[in-house]
Amino acid sequence: MIAKGFTAMKLRNTVYYFREAAVGIWRNRLMSLASIIVVILTLLILGSFTLINLNIQAITEEIKGQVEIIAYLEEGVDTEEAISRLRSELMELSGVQQVTFVSRDAALERLRERLGNQAGITEGLERNPLPASFEIRPRNPEQTAALATRIDSLSGIESVDYGQKIVEQLLAFSRGIQVFGYIVIAFLGVISLFLIANTIKLTVYSRRREINIMKFVGATDWFIRWPFILEGIFLGLLGALITYLLLFYSYSFLYVRASAWLYQNFLSVKMVVPEAAGRALLKFLFAMGAGIGAVGSGISVRRFLKV
Repeated sequence: MIAKGFTAMKLRNTVYYFREAAVGIWRNRLMSLASIIVVILTLLILGSFTLINLNIQAITEEIKGQVEIIAYLEEGVDTEEAISRLRSELMELSGVQQVTFVSRDAALERLRERLGNQAGITEGLERNPLPASFEIRPRNPEQTAALATRIDSLSGIESVDYGQKIVEQLLAFSRGIQVFGYIVIAFLGVISLFLIANTIKLTVYSRRREINIMKFVGATDWFIRWPFILEGIFLGLLGALITYLLLFYSYSFLYVRASAWLYQNFLSVKMVVPEAAGRALLKFLFAMGAGIGAVGSGISVRRFLKV
């Protein structure tokens, strides 16, 4: 019986919180509109940077995915049995995703394709000077150097090459971009929280007498605080929805035009497709909108609870 009564009281309180939040938003609709506009403006900045950061990380990951180790074979390793043995040893190494054998003839053919009109210079060669090799795709580009060292120690491997300097610069750039992105998003998030909290504070200020009266009749701080927090969450979510629609359709429009330009100038560079970007953006904006709205309201109402 007591449990049922407690549940009924909680339900009544929840209904009261939502009703008061809706009434508060409508009664102070001009300030609510101002809060939504602030949410939209701040989330537009956050969302735009998030899309930029998302594409930079995707491009970096795509380039990292093209990192490979070339293991050149010793002169005498030319039988099918020896090549098969080496392939098996390479595949058994942890961190190896793919192994491709390139014969001496295939290596020479590739060289001729790269030379283009100058391929004729290879016709006078008495023998093929290029060694056979294995092209190894690492499972984790971060472990390329360690994997190359293990491959170099295998019997039958003459030398390895993976563009050490370029790979190290790429990985350093990738880590720097991620850290920079997190710092900027955190910084913008704090600024957004400050702006929204101060805007909501004006709404709370206009209802300070109502808060004081409720405090004097014995209402708890959380009983007073919850309707304001729900207001903040609703305003934040509404602002996030509008921001999402603006950014998603703007990004989709940009994607069509930018992708064509990237394809013409950088064949391997692709932007994140709008559907994938939209899903990431939707989660981020709604979480930020609801979170900033709730925390902003909580901060704003706190000073007026000290009666």
